[in-house]
Amino acid sequence: MTYQTRILLGLWGCTVLWGLCAGLPAMAEEAPPSVHADGSPKLNYVLGAVVSNGPDYAGGDGRSSHLSPSWALEYGRFRLSTSRGSTLMGHGLEQRESGATAILAESDRFSLSASLRLDNGRKNSDSPRLAGLPEVRSTVRARVSAGYAITPRWSVGAGLSQDILGRDGGAQLNTSVSYTLPVTQQTRMVFGAGASFGDRTYLRARFGVPAVAGGAGAARLPAYEPGGGLYSVDLGVDVMTALNRHWVVWGGVGVSQVQGDARRSPLTVRPTGYSASLGLAYRCCR
Repeated sequence: MTYQTRILLGLWGCTVLWGLCAGLPAMAEEAPPSVHADGSPKLNYVLGAVVSNGPDYAGGDGRSSHLSPSWALEYGRFRLSTSRGSTLMGHGLEQRESGATAILAESDRFSLSASLRLDNGRKNSDSPRLAGLPEVRSTVRARVSAGYAITPRWSVGAGLSQDILGRDGGAQLNTSVSYTLPVTQQTRMVFGAGASFGDRTYLRARFGVPAVAGGAGAARLPAYEPGGGLYSVDLGVDVMTALNRHWVVWGGVGVSQVQGDARRSPLTVRPTGYSASLGLAYRCCR
């Protein structure tokens, strides 16, 4: 990818944020949350599991597979969930984020939320290439997310998060654009593209190699200190089918590419990574 293309991707991220700000007037007519006939909030939930396969870490040359739960609990404007569970709950305007979330404003087109989520960091055991490096410590991130539906099929989103425990997690910005294609009444496909940005602290933790005495880096890698900026772009497609009123099955494939200073890191062996997932879930009671 050329330098000019990376500049255009950065401008695209700014355009997404501008579009979100332009959509703020849509907050004037907020849609009420899911409620019972008497006006009290409903308790909605999703329970399922997902099998996924992807790179052992961003830029790594190994692969790993995982079987993980997919769930979400929602009551009024509050939600506790895993990332996939949040999406299956029906909030198509939002980023696929996990954690404890409060919806601050919501309408037919616009959604604004605040959340706390656990960042699991990265362990040295994830890949032999990480041996000898400091581990990326787990932390808690505070996040503000917004989404805006340009049309019934096109939507944009952005989420800004910050490490609030001071564990060198730094700040991270994710932007996205997606297109939803209804295939049948029960099946839909979602095509998405995104760009991720991090500050210097975030990229140093994920892609830096600290210097040791004598100037050599850990794990016999050259010392490296990245700056902040664009570090990843990605493309993906998800397919979701409702088997009946409650059961839903989905699958997805994606490709991501490490960019900028992160791509020049000694830890980046394969800049382009591919991932796939397949899952089944039970939904109630929207």
